[in-house]
Amino acid sequence: MPTKTLIAFGTVALLTAHLGRARQTFTFTVPATSNVFAAGQTSAFSGTLPPYVSFAAGSVEAITVEAVGKVTLGAGEPYSGPHGIAFYDGTNLSSINGISGLIDADLGFFLTGVFLDNSAPSGAGPSILDFTGKEDFTDLHPIVAQSFYVGNGFTGTTAQLFIPPARATRLFLGIADGCVLDGGGPPGCYLDNVGDFLVSVTLHPATAAK
Repeated sequence: MPTKTLIAFGTVALLTAHLGRARQTFTFTVPATSNVFAAGQTSAFSGTLPPYVSFAAGSVEAITVEAVGKVTLGAGEPYSGPHGIAFYDGTNLSSINGISGLIDADLGFFLTGVFLDNSAPSGAGPSILDFTGKEDFTDLHPIVAQSFYVGNGFTGTTAQLFIPPARATRLFLGIADGCVLDGGGPPGCYLDNVGDFLVSVTLHPATAAK
């Protein structure tokens, strides 16, 4: 019998599992207050803990994501779908809590992910990825604790492949937000965010796990 995968908002498990042909698909909401930079912590320094999917290390070859919905990051700000919208000078967030910051000079308000292992992240964090003009990738290979652009999960009509690092056991999804998105500051200011994304995450098993 397949092992159930956990999707959690902090300590509350909210999961819908569809098992078939060794793939597992989970559908859940990502509130606009979900602070992806609080992933792996027991409490969020701003907003709320992000939801996550857990799996055994090495058991997943690739992950696909499909996201819809709208969020706004503050009163008076425009609403955006998971792909993000043009926003001033975009997003330029520094690292915090052992998780890397994130740069996209074109977009803000987009769905963001980070892979973690079983430990809580700490320290300076890995190098910061810059997705400016690079949102339409076919596959992405981030390292543990390196935040990354997810968007709606597609390049055109082709599903993007997110490749878990070897020791990863969790994928967290949330929003990249800061009090000054374009000024190179730290993440924060999540509490005035409104809306949510509806997300489906499919785990494609490694060959040995089929």
